[in-house]
Amino acid sequence: MPARLYVTFIFLLGFVAYANAQGDPAEIPARYDLARMSLEDGEVYYAEQQFLKILKIDPKHAPTHLILGRLYHHQKRNANAYRHFKTYLDLSPEAPDKATVRTLLNTLAESLKASGKGWVVIDPSTPWRPSVPPQPDELGFISIQGGTFLMGGTFENEKPIRLVTVSDFELLDHEVTNTEYFAFTKATGQPSPEHWREDWFWMSEFGTHPVVNITYYDAEAYCHYLDARLPTEAEWEYACRAGRTQAKYPWGDDPPDEQKANYGRIFKTPYPTRAVKSHLPNAYGLYDMAGNVWEWCADWYDPNYYKNAPTDNPKGPDKGFDYQHTRRGGQWQSSPHSLRCARRYGGEPSAQDNGSMAYFGFRCAR
Repeated sequence: MPARLYVTFIFLLGFVAYANAQGDPAEIPARYDLARMSLEDGEVYYAEQQFLKILKIDPKHAPTHLILGRLYHHQKRNANAYRHFKTYLDLSPEAPDKATVRTLLNTLAESLKASGKGWVVIDPSTPWRPSVPPQPDELGFISIQGGTFLMGGTFENEKPIRLVTVSDFELLDHEVTNTEYFAFTKATGQPSPEHWREDWFWMSEFGTHPVVNITYYDAEAYCHYLDARLPTEAEWEYACRAGRTQAKYPWGDDPPDEQKANYGRIFKTPYPTRAVKSHLPNAYGLYDMAGNVWEWCADWYDPNYYKNAPTDNPKGPDKGFDYQHTRRGGQWQSSPHSLRCARRYGGEPSAQDNGSMAYFGFRCAR
């Protein structure tokens, strides 16, 4: 091959490889406008993904680095904010707002140094893990450091997405099991769930499965027995996201599979639940935050509550829509949509007679 043709061929190969890997630069203006409009409409997760796609096309797109820096700073994702602000200044050293951004950088640097022993937040495209793995106590409670996160999602009863702050709390790392609930009924005289057989021989096989057919009041009584309580919706969602302010699922943004959750199953066996801790935990060490059984939360359920809800330790409305309480997390039959951290439904607190309680379990907080 002549030298000139060879050079041209190599250049074209490189250009095609670059275009296939990065995307079309002509998309950037439209994608940037779409991302900004989505951000203004409260679709924060979608906007973030669009901005990140822009940077895959053009890693030196300074306006995107600036807006991601502001977004992550607002979300208190300090490591991400620092990285994008620094890149923005490197790309735009004479920007008119350079003094403001430089001040933010210095503040973030001090904050990151001070939090050296705390939780580590890294880029949303990589798996997140705490710097020190959480350890449950003898009952299985895990201490969760409070903070601010983006609560809500894109479904109507999940809107608007808003910044919510929760205080430190503890949460069981697993759904309460048949064995644990059986011990509670024996110690207190609390009635057993209606589906339990009197000979209890099946407990050896299913004792580690989550207890089901549990009313809201059953769950509340068990938690009180442990000097605990049911988690609020805000606590539950914060724990589900596990340090990532807008993670789609407990494990991140990847779709669910058999390793991550018990979901999408047809009722072919008398016990379609799985033993607790059969799937991978999230970054806080919490198991089955998606799938297996619905989990009761303390809050009354109101589909419109978020529109006027407080942002500091919200505890739900004063009364519920059709007297329902909130349930979270999906169950063994659920579709992937119901496994999302933001997904919320209501449930009648004592409706054992209609069969719906067969999907309901719980975990306690304190």
